[in-house]
Amino acid sequence: MKRPVGNKRYVPNLKKLQTICGRNYGLLLRMLPMEYSEGSQWQISLNHHLSYTLVVESVAPYTETMRLKQNQLGMPQFLATEIEFRVYHDAQMLEVLSFQQQNRLRQKYDYPNPKLHQKDEKLQVNSLLKDWFNLVINRQNEMTGSERLVQLS
Repeated sequence: MKRPVGNKRYVPNLKKLQTICGRNYGLLLRMLPMEYSEGSQWQISLNHHLSYTLVVESVAPYTETMRLKQNQLGMPQFLATEIEFRVYHDAQMLEVLSFQQQNRLRQKYDYPNPKLHQKDEKLQVNSLLKDWFNLVINRQNEMTGSERLVQLS
């Protein structure tokens, strides 16, 4: 069976995904202290109404699993941002494992699909995390004196 001419099959861009994952790794290292352990957590306040908690959930010799969760009073839980990601120190990469309780993001999805995932959902979620890291680092650079955006809790 032939495919229609205008309907090209999506091919994941692995080079772009690896670049974003490598960039995320570098941005995370800029945000956090050199040493921390399982259970460590930080409060990240972007303004008076928007804050996040970053928790180290597990630590292994070459990998760590972390969870970023939005803290918003009065917001329904299903709307609050929640991203779980794994840090691979040997490969110097950071990959999103789950987003908004959607576990095991696949490299590509057929479209349309029952859960309305985008064809390149994994790439988009990793890009979102990169943009969030950049926002936090840029806001931290704008602060003066002893003000800290990322606080150990």
